[in-house]
Amino acid sequence: MPPAATLAPPESLWLELTGRCQLACDHCYADSSPQGEHGTMTVEDWLTVLDGAAELGVGLVQFIGGEPTLHPAFEQLVRHALARGLTVEVYSNLLHVPARLWEVFALPGVRLATSHYSADAGEHETVTGRRGSHARTRANIVKVVRQRIPLRVGLIDTGAGAVDAALADLEALGVTDVGVDAVRGFGRAAGIEVDLAGTCGDCGHGTAAIGPDGQVWPCVFTR
Repeated sequence: MPPAATLAPPESLWLELTGRCQLACDHCYADSSPQGEHGTMTVEDWLTVLDGAAELGVGLVQFIGGEPTLHPAFEQLVRHALARGLTVEVYSNLLHVPARLWEVFALPGVRLATSHYSADAGEHETVTGRRGSHARTRANIVKVVRQRIPLRVGLIDTGAGAVDAALADLEALGVTDVGVDAVRGFGRAAGIEVDLAGTCGDCGHGTAAIGPDGQVWPCVFTR
């Protein structure tokens, strides 16, 4: 008999700390909102996940949500991940960054990611559902760039035709790592037509996601 296949550990993990977010983006794949909850995973549960990830040789953990910085143990979890030798990416809406979190974001081994929708405040806020979100997020993007904190921006094409202008605006701010993606048909966007042939088709290959209630998915989209 041929030898049994050996399952390789994931190279990266999405850790969805919470379903709570200050925004209510109309396409949110996680269906997060200000009414979202932190779920049933305890701090000890998340610490165990991080310990296991380090022992398995996982290289990167991405803290997501909702808005991961709203989780009461966010800073503790980031510092624990770094102490275990993991690289950390924080996917934040960058709407509100308390002073103490700028110190966390600047730690070696931490990088940031955020989503952006338009150079026009009105168009951006139509997506996020919150007035003032464009100016606040944009100002924090500027601060991230000035502090030389590694940042990548996901520019989401919502169909409003604002991608080119938004890309030019981000480049003018000094953002060098920008990817453009389409709205995915999950969560609040589940009603849109999804072309499965256009998905990456790589779910579970080197990646996995863990939700606020401990569920494990091959990808944050295929939950």
